[in-house]
Amino acid sequence: MAMTTQNSKRITWIDGLKGIACLLIFTHHFSLEYFNGAYFGDIMESKLPFQLDIRLSYEPYGILTNGNFWVCVFVTLAAFLTAVSVLRAIDGTHSAGARQKDWQEKLSGMIVKRYVRLAVPCGIAGILYWVLRQCLVPHFECYRGLENLLTFEQMLWHTFVKMWIVPDQEALGPYWMLYIIFWGTFISIILALATRYSKRWVLPFFFLIASMLLWAKDEYYLCVVAGVLLAWIMNSGVLADNRRNRWLALIPLAAGLYLGGYPSYAQPVFFYRCLGRLCQHIFAGKGIATYHVLAAALLILGIIMCKPVQRGLSVKPLRWLGSVSMGVFVLHVTVMQFVGRPLQNMFLGMGMSYPLMVLVVYLILMVLLLLLAWGFHNTVERLQEKLLSRF
Repeated sequence: MAMTTQNSKRITWIDGLKGIACLLIFTHHFSLEYFNGAYFGDIMESKLPFQLDIRLSYEPYGILTNGNFWVCVFVTLAAFLTAVSVLRAIDGTHSAGARQKDWQEKLSGMIVKRYVRLAVPCGIAGILYWVLRQCLVPHFECYRGLENLLTFEQMLWHTFVKMWIVPDQEALGPYWMLYIIFWGTFISIILALATRYSKRWVLPFFFLIASMLLWAKDEYYLCVVAGVLLAWIMNSGVLADNRRNRWLALIPLAAGLYLGGYPSYAQPVFFYRCLGRLCQHIFAGKGIATYHVLAAALLILGIIMCKPVQRGLSVKPLRWLGSVSMGVFVLHVTVMQFVGRPLQNMFLGMGMSYPLMVLVVYLILMVLLLLLAWGFHNTVERLQEKLLSRF
C-alpha cells in the first residue's frame, strides 16, 4: 500500500498536541497541590471563588485539569507514532531499490533504543529530585510527600527497573504511566505488523481479542490499540482532505473533548452520571480510564480528519512546546515542590490572597519550567540522541 503524501512528511501537529498534553499534565498536578477539590470534588474544601475548583472536578471544562485524560492522549500519541514509523518502514519497501532488510533493521533499532530514550532522561531527572530531597528535606520536612526518603540504591531500582515493569510512583509520582509507554512500544509494533496480514477479514477479530486481553490487564493498554488503529486509518488514506470530512471532524472533536472531562474521582453529574452507572456493570469496576482512552482516540481522529486543526497545532510556539515536552514531564514535580512551595509561603506571608497567590505561583513556575525544559532538551536529550546515532 503506497503512502499518502501526508504520511510521507513529518506529522507536525503531533508536536503541538504533545506539548499541550504535557503542559496540562503539569496543570493537573499543580491543581492537586493548590486546590485538590478540582480532582476530589465536594469532599474537599473549596479554595476559589464560586467554588470554581469544585466545579472543575465534574464539569466538562474540567478537561483543563483532568490529568488522567491527558495521560491517555500522551500514551495514545506514543503508540500512534510507533505504529506510523512501522507502517512507513514497511511501505518504504515498495519504493525503488528498497530492501526488506532496511525496515527490519529500523524496527530492531526502535526496540533496542526505546528503553534508553525513555530511561536516561527520566533517570537523570529522578537523580536530580533525589539529590534535592537529600539536601533540602531538613528545611522542607513540613511538606507533604517529602517525609520518607529512598536510599540511592532504592531510587536507582525504582527509576531504572521497577517503574518500567509495573505502575510505580516511588521515584516520582508522574512516572507511574511510563510502563504503558514502554511496553506499548512492543505491542504497537506487533499490532502494526498485523495490519499487513493478507486476510483482512481476520483483522477485526484479532484487534477485538487483543483489545479484550489488554483491557483485562490494564485499561490504559487500550491507548496502544487506539494509537495503532488511528495510524492505520491515517496511513490508508481513507480520510481524504475535503470539505465534508472537515465538517464531520467536528463530531469526534467535540465528543472527545466532552468525554475527556469525565470525572476521574468526583461524583459524575448530568450525562456523565449515565456513564458512571454503566461503570458499575463493567468487569472489575473498570470504565473511567476507558472513557478517557475513548476520548483521546476521538480527539486524535478528529484532528486527523481536519487540516485546519492540524495547521493550528503546527504553529511554531506549539511545536517548540512539543520539543521540550519530555523536560516538562520529568521536571515539573521537582519545580513544584522545591520552588513552588517556598513561593507559596512567601506570598501568603506577604498577605496575598490565596487565589491570587495560586495564579502568581502558577505563572512563575510555568516560565521557570519551560526554561529548564528547554535547557534539558538542549543538553540531556540532544547528547543522548548523538550517542544513540552511533549505534
